[in-house]
Amino acid sequence: MAKQGGTSGKPKGHKVALVRMDATFFFERAVRSLDRHDLPRALKYFRKVVEYEPANPVNHCNLAGVLSELGDYQASNEVLERVLLELDPKMYECYFYMANNFANLGLYDLAQEYASRYLEVDPEGEFAEEAEEMLDILMTEFGTRMVRRRRDGRIRFRGEEDVARRFLEDGRFLDAAAHLEAKVKELPEATVERNNLSLAYYYLGDIRRAIDMAGEVLNLQPGNLHAVCNLAIYHRAAGNEDECRPLLDQLRPLRPIQPDQAYKLGTTMGLLGEHRTAYEIFSHLVKHLPRAEAPVVHALAAAAANLGRLRKAAHLWEEVHALDPSSGIGRYYGAVLRDAVGRGMTALPVSYQYVLPYADTTRLQRVEGGVENSAVGRELWPPESVVRSSLMWVLRHGDPVTKKQVIPLVVSFGGEDVERALRFLLLDDDEYVLVKQAALKGMFELQPEEIVEIGLPSRILPVDFRPESAKRLAGRPEWQRIVELAVQELQRRGENTLAKVAMEIWSEFTQLIHLQAPRVRKPELWAGALECAARHRCHLPFSRKEVAERYRVSQQGLGDRLWLIIETCMLTD
Repeated sequence: MAKQGGTSGKPKGHKVALVRMDATFFFERAVRSLDRHDLPRALKYFRKVVEYEPANPVNHCNLAGVLSELGDYQASNEVLERVLLELDPKMYECYFYMANNFANLGLYDLAQEYASRYLEVDPEGEFAEEAEEMLDILMTEFGTRMVRRRRDGRIRFRGEEDVARRFLEDGRFLDAAAHLEAKVKELPEATVERNNLSLAYYYLGDIRRAIDMAGEVLNLQPGNLHAVCNLAIYHRAAGNEDECRPLLDQLRPLRPIQPDQAYKLGTTMGLLGEHRTAYEIFSHLVKHLPRAEAPVVHALAAAAANLGRLRKAAHLWEEVHALDPSSGIGRYYGAVLRDAVGRGMTALPVSYQYVLPYADTTRLQRVEGGVENSAVGRELWPPESVVRSSLMWVLRHGDPVTKKQVIPLVVSFGGEDVERALRFLLLDDDEYVLVKQAALKGMFELQPEEIVEIGLPSRILPVDFRPESAKRLAGRPEWQRIVELAVQELQRRGENTLAKVAMEIWSEFTQLIHLQAPRVRKPELWAGALECAARHRCHLPFSRKEVAERYRVSQQGLGDRLWLIIETCMLTD
């Protein structure tokens, strides 16, 4: 041992080399540890690298790579997701890394989804060849067409910011509310998320909360057009005409320059019965867009039809069909219009939204002498109707997006042919996931008497959709205990909307699984899996390790049950 001397305490005759402890220092040691296959030490050093340079996304990716090598795939994906959401959304290779992690977790649909996302956003990327190979292997082994749906370009990838919008468009309002409530907590100043959350509350029937949330937006950003439009709709729905009238007066003279704001204002005015104003807005928008867009032309046609300009509407829906023939929307409304003219109708009240009408919104009103008489789709379109026949044709031969839109409408018609068509879709191994999800929802509404077989990636699942059959399983004490544990935990954490999503998933799962119900030995395992499934459905990040610790169960057992719920309820979207 060197002796100390002098007041400095340093050995005489020697110079001290100071080691600079920075990111480069720990990175070099992490690489050396990897060369020696010492993964735990490499993990330790890469964590230090991230501490010193937290804004460098490459450091986080290196950390995620070591976590993956150690088998902690969930933690690896959480790091990669943070890179995309917070550091560098254009670091597209993260999608490929996440695909590998999901494959190792046995979540093959998600592996396909993320490999497809990588190829879509970076088709010539460094890992494009490996991603293609992964997709081919997964396709061969598991046969789902979700991959083909992504790769053939019929549906574009939507980023994280569009998750809530997709939920709203799909009618999954509880999921949208749960997702957006979490986002609003993270982003106190966010107006877009608050506007969408107010819509979710409105669609759930909670108009009071919808009004309050729209008010919060206007407090943050006075004059926000989307909030004013929403607020006018909410007050009209609540019967608050004194509050609605000044908002209409405020909106009526506006002519926004931005196309998205003009579209929002036009649809709002149409929904509130201001069809002449809507017609003016959409006429101006159609003229000034760089190129014609089918949703805008459809909205102009809807305004014309509501005003009684049926010839103009017919011409516009022909244009819609020419612009977007695969959607079937122009063809559908053209047939509706011809039937209405044949019935002597002078005006045709139709929706401004660019979708084929769902069961609860498919409603034509015969206008005679100022009196409106409503008739729902089932009464208006008998089995021999040309519209019904064309919709059934779409179920057999249409593209997946149109099939998904058509299913709720044909379910409202009912009939053996509809049930047979849905049975075929559910059993077909090559059918797209989004179509099967819609067909599954349709079966819940139809409640057929006979057993229905559903083709899942790993098995054929027999299901009895009769309401009384589900009670046999859901009524068992151990199965009741599962949902009670999950709901209590979520409510304890203040996540009440997520608790409702969990109850909704559990109701579906018990009905779907009861003919092949697994034995429940530890309700806590299933409760933790149910919470994870609810977060997964709402696209909310979660740590399987953290959830397992809260429920005092193993990660492996929780993961096995989570996958069973995800696969059975088709939560992979």
